[in-house]
Amino acid sequence: MGVRALLVTLLLFLIPVLAYWSATFHDYGLRDDYSNLREAHEEIGKVVAFCASHARPIYGWLLQATFGQTSSVQNLQWLRLGASLLLGALSLVSYRGLRSLGWSFNTSVCFAILLALVPSAQVIAGWAIGWPYAVAALLAFGSFLAVDGALSVGLSAGAGRAAGQWLVALGLMLVSALIYQPSSMFYLVPMAAALIAQRRRNLAQTARWAGLHLGFVFATLGLAYCLMSVLYAAHVFVKSGRIAFEHHWGEKIAWFLAEPLPNALSLFVLNDNNRRDHLLYLACAALVGLILIAGAVIEWRRHGRSRGIIWLTALLVLPTLACAVSLIASERYATYRTILALTAVLLCFLVASVTALTQRWTVTSRHMLAGLVIAVAYFTAQHHAYALIAVPQGNEWQLIMAGAKQVRIDAARPDARHPRIFAIASTPADISTATIYHDEFGSLSSNSEWVPREMFKRAMHDLHPALANLESRYFFATGPQLPADQNFDVIVDLHRLRRFYSNN
Repeated sequence: MGVRALLVTLLLFLIPVLAYWSATFHDYGLRDDYSNLREAHEEIGKVVAFCASHARPIYGWLLQATFGQTSSVQNLQWLRLGASLLLGALSLVSYRGLRSLGWSFNTSVCFAILLALVPSAQVIAGWAIGWPYAVAALLAFGSFLAVDGALSVGLSAGAGRAAGQWLVALGLMLVSALIYQPSSMFYLVPMAAALIAQRRRNLAQTARWAGLHLGFVFATLGLAYCLMSVLYAAHVFVKSGRIAFEHHWGEKIAWFLAEPLPNALSLFVLNDNNRRDHLLYLACAALVGLILIAGAVIEWRRHGRSRGIIWLTALLVLPTLACAVSLIASERYATYRTILALTAVLLCFLVASVTALTQRWTVTSRHMLAGLVIAVAYFTAQHHAYALIAVPQGNEWQLIMAGAKQVRIDAARPDARHPRIFAIASTPADISTATIYHDEFGSLSSNSEWVPREMFKRAMHDLHPALANLESRYFFATGPQLPADQNFDVIVDLHRLRRFYSNN
């Protein structure tokens, strides 16, 4: 590796680590973190069984392996740091992959940097349970490279080597699908990059090449589904009722056009349940859409009708296929963690379109534009991860921890009177941020019956790690309001979250 390659590698790893540093080392967990921490130590195998019920057994194994080595909520920071490093690895692999597919140095670097800063990456970096999503995307990218290498070389290097490449690709994609199916569609990102940069194929050759890749993707996903079906039939795992196929396709397409697609198009402007800054969100999505259309028009004019058809077809088909898992599934819950592949495919076309639109600009002007966009993306990502994930979740954890510190446990007398604790659950009106989007940005963890209980268990364990059977030494209850006919030694009022309200 030359000096420039080393500097680029360092840059691509540093950007996500620095962007998410303040969120990474903030003291907090997210709803599933607390239960995963307990179950990974006390109910070994439960995390794997739960994830496998959603057809993600390897995801569950990865969580069990890492949460099983994590002793406290504070130590979740190392899982989040690992997620940032994995995002850096994904950026590096994307940069190297795009370069090998024919992209220029500048466009490859711009894409790789922006990829680590999109809202999907912000969620991965902000959630301790999110790091396997990046692993699944990495494996899918590697699978594409293996398949593309096999298609390029064919049998010229020998049947054994060709079979080996296909088996490697199959293994990578299968593992990716069994970690997190939406991230396994990241396979389509280098495919989009290749369609953009490689103009040597004609229309028929491109259709054949794309058909082989897409056939491999969906055959592998089908194999993963069949494998899980066999495991369910053999009662190795119990199938979740959430695994169901969509039947109302008109409504599902309308949902895709209304939420996932605009979320991906708007890039760094978040959607908001409260519809704050909604005009900015729509304007950003519309602007990106216009740039993508302009890129297709320029490709058509400069490189002919055949290339225009290829570009436009890929622009319409690949983003839809990148969201295929969510489209096929019956659920209609749009989240940023499920659209990493969709966002990255659109980002490919966006970077290429802007490059074509600014081709006649001076080098200085193009560098200034790239620097401005990257700076905005960096500080936006930093703000979102910290102000909309770390801080509100940290506020909830601190209230629970403050209540746990008031509990007096007599370690010498296990039969002593058990302290009684009641947690008044939070409500949607108690959010401490102006922006909230589903269960990701600005959301509440404690707005349920089971999460405050798990949070309190975790707080007590972190305060008294040496005490055995700690849960049997106190009585804990939670509900929407304090019971009038009962007395409690400690009351944790989660309505106090509204005191931390910040107009982000």
